[in-house]
Amino acid sequence: MLGREGLPLLGEAGIFLTGLSTLRDHYLIRRNRPEFHILLMSHDQGGALLTESGELPIAAKSLVFLPAAVPGGLTLVGDQWQISWVLLDDVPRWRHLHRLGHRIWQGDEGDQLYHLLSLIHAEGGRSPLQPQLLSLLLALLERTLQGEVRGTPTRRLQALFRKVEARLDEPWCVARLASQMACSVPHLHRLCQQCLGMGPMAKVTELRMNKARQLLLYTNWPLSELAA
Repeated sequence: MLGREGLPLLGEAGIFLTGLSTLRDHYLIRRNRPEFHILLMSHDQGGALLTESGELPIAAKSLVFLPAAVPGGLTLVGDQWQISWVLLDDVPRWRHLHRLGHRIWQGDEGDQLYHLLSLIHAEGGRSPLQPQLLSLLLALLERTLQGEVRGTPTRRLQALFRKVEARLDEPWCVARLASQMACSVPHLHRLCQQCLGMGPMAKVTELRMNKARQLLLYTNWPLSELAA
């Protein structure tokens, strides 16, 4: 771990602590009214996000955000879980992040943050490279988190159903869709009705019907195979 005590520049930037961890045994952390935000990068599939709505699985290569002042937690669900993480002070620089709520999303920034944090930790607190590395870290954090803050519900739903469309052969259900959005099932229903004018499973059915129509028009597949 490396924090503002070992590297005061982190504290000036509103970063409380950073770390690279491999969690084992029965890891569980619950936060009632935490004083800091958590940004976590999950490098394999071994954990779950705990919210007031329930437990949401965290896939490999996911980024996870837990806001300050909101109850929540993290738990290990496999044998081990490799993560990297940043704790952000609830200061004006990061206060806009409250709008994110609990969030799980996929992004290339996770690998970038991991490699940069690894370099920062390897250099140590007294390295003359730390000011430049910290500047890179802040730029990457702001780009990663600002992109999510600006993301509208419609864009998030579009990203979700692009993923579904690419994997229509999989057994999608509303609970799985909600877990991909890091929200409750009722909230997902409300978002879909507001943004798409239909429920989440109706959207999945629409995508499957469109795919079947394309296959009928442009392939020689028999109807029996399409129906299966």
